[in-house]
Amino acid sequence: MADLQFPSLDLKTEFIEIKGERVLVVSFVGQITNTNAYEINRNISVIFRDSVYNIILELTKLDYINSIGVATLIGIIKTVESHHGKILIGGLNHFLENVIRLMDLPRKVQIFNTKQEAITNWEP
Repeated sequence: MADLQFPSLDLKTEFIEIKGERVLVVSFVGQITNTNAYEINRNISVIFRDSVYNIILELTKLDYINSIGVATLIGIIKTVESHHGKILIGGLNHFLENVIRLMDLPRKVQIFNTKQEAITNWEP
């Protein structure tokens, strides 16, 4: 899986195996701002090109997110749900913790303090 680069944001992706399931870890590094949000939103679907809908979002290094970025995260969650996949959030910085808690996330989306905790708590 190729990493994606946008102004002020890098998306790093890696496939890992957890309890017999192929899981895509998507790490956001940088900021989602008015400068890059529309480009990210238009191109984010490329993370699904391998038809893997089991995802861990690693958001520890996402320093800032605007409303379009929030909509992008919700879009990822809805895509995963529509394909009967699983999605966990593994790692939030303090700013994002407040933003994510305000979002009306589906109950299936569990939030863990770290990527490793999300991996440990993955249930097939």
